[in-house]
Amino acid sequence: MSHVMVDTANGTVGFAIEVTNDSPKRVELTFPDGRTHDFVVLDSAGREIWRWSAGRLFTQAMQNRLLDAHDSAVYREKWAPGTPGHYTLVAQLRSENYPVQQRVDFALR
Repeated sequence: MSHVMVDTANGTVGFAIEVTNDSPKRVELTFPDGRTHDFVVLDSAGREIWRWSAGRLFTQAMQNRLLDAHDSAVYREKWAPGTPGHYTLVAQLRSENYPVQQRVDFALR
């Protein structure tokens, strides 16, 4: 199960994606490299205007993360928006075996 949060208080926008292991067994998330998650902001026309991972370097080594039964992992980032408007957040967990992508619309005034 996953849940995406957008916090528009205090002049910056906070994003978070929470993934929860709802199974009774431990789950191992596998990632092809150091980029475990990503956040993309689209404008009202659907154009990409910001991507958290743009310009960042990530390790090329595979990595794993264990989630015990009913445990959660949260990935958070911040964005400093340029102008008010209507936007869409695309939040991704980049796991090879349990990928997640969710979209959330939000507005800045």
